[in-house]
Amino acid sequence: MHPLLSRLRADVEARRAAGLGRELLAVSEHRGVYAMVERQDLLDFSSNDFLGLAQDRDMRAHLADLCRLQGCGSGSSRLVTGTAASTLAAEKALAAHFGYESCLILGSGFLANLTLLATIFNDKDTLALDKRAHASTVAGARHSRAAFHTFRHNRMDHLEKILRAHPVQAVLTESLFSMDGDSPDFGALRRLKEEFGFLCVVDEAHAFGALGDGGRGLAPGVADVAVGTLGKAFGLFGAFILCPEAVRDHLVHFGQGFIYTTALPPWHGDMVLAMLERVAAADEVREGLRRLGDEARTTLGDVLPVRGEAHILALEVGDEARCARLAAALRNRGVLAFAARYPTVPLGQAILRVNLTALHTREYVRKLRDALVASLGDEA
Repeated sequence: MHPLLSRLRADVEARRAAGLGRELLAVSEHRGVYAMVERQDLLDFSSNDFLGLAQDRDMRAHLADLCRLQGCGSGSSRLVTGTAASTLAAEKALAAHFGYESCLILGSGFLANLTLLATIFNDKDTLALDKRAHASTVAGARHSRAAFHTFRHNRMDHLEKILRAHPVQAVLTESLFSMDGDSPDFGALRRLKEEFGFLCVVDEAHAFGALGDGGRGLAPGVADVAVGTLGKAFGLFGAFILCPEAVRDHLVHFGQGFIYTTALPPWHGDMVLAMLERVAAADEVREGLRRLGDEARTTLGDVLPVRGEAHILALEVGDEARCARLAAALRNRGVLAFAARYPTVPLGQAILRVNLTALHTREYVRKLRDALVASLGDEA
């Protein structure tokens, strides 16, 4: 074996030996709150389909009609012939709904954060980012070649110390953290922004569509630039950057992750418009999801310590190997929950992440609790 391949294999074996191995679960079907995994129906608490739109019957039919009419793929990049008229219409509609000057749609959330940060910042800039920021944010900051400092998770007092010690051009954070399920104090962040004059960039991937009036997230009036995904509450795929026109224009001219990739399918913009209409009208659904989150925190908190302020709950386990065993035991009892381990979360702080959606009910949460109690009982 080539030495490089030997090194790669050794890296993976070391991860597995530390209880950090990763596997791809073969999912053959999603049906309501259930996922068919290896011929077993599992009650799914791992999906980001927060409003249930990914499986909506009307949206599925609309997509099928659009695909039959417009074809499967765009055939080129956005700067050649890959920008459909509906894509431009969708970008304008997203900007208007969320209250921003302009918008740019890209292929994924990771690509959006990476392209945004690596393009608009350079080695003359200094950034401050939350220590728990998503891997795509960290990658974008590193690729930008800007100097950056991390502040303790959601600690505005620590951020203030950094701001007083360094000439920070931008602060990067999230509105709802994907693993902790918590949020910054946006009132305090606004006050710091007014005092220090930094640009505020907020990843609203897990909040847009699911939180706020009209699904507008948690950072209106604070974020100068916001990144949203179309693969979570919007039930589709792709991502979007909400920003001043100057940022959009710069990304179109210099953003490698936008320029040098095939555009999304020609019907994608039409689907975004249809999904946006549903998202905007879903305040009642969002309220139901909020109430379910409150109840689930109490129900599951009697079994394991729970973090999370909205529809994402982190059940604290700690040990990585134990967390993986609990996730496997839950699957054996018909429940699917994600075992988040290092490096997704800090070492020794493994969690079972529970994602609640509009398709879940109290009964399903009780089934999760019962399966968790039984799985923990097996350890005794």
